Amino acid sequence: MIIIKKKEFYISKENYCILSLKSTLKKYVIKMSETSKFRVGQTFTIGLAFFSSEIAWSLYNAQVPLLLSDYFSSLFVIGLLMALDNMIGVIIQPIMGSISDNTRTKFGRRMPYLIVGIPLGALFFFLIPTQTSIIMLLIYMFFFGLSMGFYRAQAVSLMPDFVRPVNRSKGNAIINLMGGLGVAIGYGFSILLGIITLQLMFLIISIIMVVALLVLLWRIKEKDSYSYQLILEMEGKEGEKVKEEKITPGLIESIKDIASEEDRSTLFMLLAIFCWFIGYQGIVALISIYGVQVLGYSEGLAGFLPFIVTVPLLISIYPLSYLPGKIGRRKTIKIGVILWTVMLIVGFFMGLAQVQLYIMAIPLALLGIGWAMINTNSIVIVWELAPSEKKIGTYTGLYYFFSYFAAILGPMVVGGLTDLMGIPFLLLNGAIFFILAFIMMMFVKRGEVELTEEEKLARQKKIQEL
Repeated sequence: MIIIKKKEFYISKENYCILSLKSTLKKYVIKMSETSKFRVGQTFTIGLAFFSSEIAWSLYNAQVPLLLSDYFSSLFVIGLLMALDNMIGVIIQPIMGSISDNTRTKFGRRMPYLIVGIPLGALFFFLIPTQTSIIMLLIYMFFFGLSMGFYRAQAVSLMPDFVRPVNRSKGNAIINLMGGLGVAIGYGFSILLGIITLQLMFLIISIIMVVALLVLLWRIKEKDSYSYQLILEMEGKEGEKVKEEKITPGLIESIKDIASEEDRSTLFMLLAIFCWFIGYQGIVALISIYGVQVLGYSEGLAGFLPFIVTVPLLISIYPLSYLPGKIGRRKTIKIGVILWTVMLIVGFFMGLAQVQLYIMAIPLALLGIGWAMINTNSIVIVWELAPSEKKIGTYTGLYYFFSYFAAILGPMVVGGLTDLMGIPFLLLNGAIFFILAFIMMMFVKRGEVELTEEEKLARQKKIQEL
């Protein structure tokens, strides 16, 4: 037995301070562990911001080309006008993202832009089918694109403001799932055309957008996010606003970096990305016109065609994420590109035969599976090709430049070729760019490099920061 005499029971001032510090740290660690837990329900709710954007864009891509075809016969012109939103987005989204980083309000720094952007986007979206002239249609399209670009970057940034880096891969998966759900619903709505009017259809989607915002405002308090609280705490200590400035290499400097590499894998990978996005974006922008004029479907069925691609994509994207671990990323992408090429050629001949929708659905569904193989692995290979984690930001910027530039050019290039060859050749024209993409992929020799554990951790940390 140990006996402690009363007179010996004494704690010095120094020991008391240490015990107090330990107690404080213990409480802090418990608090941190609670706040760092991944909240699935909260993340799904945050995903409503991205959902509100994708559900509108999907119906827009399905039906607006048909509205434009009432005024223009040239698919190049229609493709140019359908690329208008990408042109606006490339300019406005980085600007608005930077402005929101340095915004401080009682609603947070992202929410104010969602509060303004979503209702405005819903308003101009509702007005699109009410147009009575090409001028009014173009005005509504322009302001819809402007409104959506006003808040898209903030909608994407909201998740990492709440979710800590260690859980952001899970968070990003949920955000993409919510976006995919919006895409499926948006395209799926076209099937209702004939049962309900186009104006009512656009009105319903507009209401869904506003309801999504109201739920978001009810359930998510951005001022409580750990990222916003951290910034406010830093500013409180320093007595001035902490501006978040990200140093991003310029485009010319980035291209010089990859041009100076002895191995041309990065260059050919980016060219492959550029080629398949031209084919993809060109077909998506014009497929509803193809459905009406070539397949002989109603406008509702023609607008429904991308839905048949989207559903298999959503179903297969997670199971197929295991395939690169078995056969490699480059081979997985090549299989996806071959699948697109073959199915577009098959679809071309089916189009000439004007087959029924249930037959045409077979190649379209396989396109969704092929896109899951391509799109989920392409940016990962670009990251792997970066010589160090310090260059990941540079390579990510190049990936988005080539894909966005292709999204702008795709509808015009594929539309222009189809003007020359005829609307029945739309799918065949798209296949040309997937063939070019496959040729480019043959020159990509790296992207499967095994890293040390330290390199993997450093690279993963940098990717999560992006």
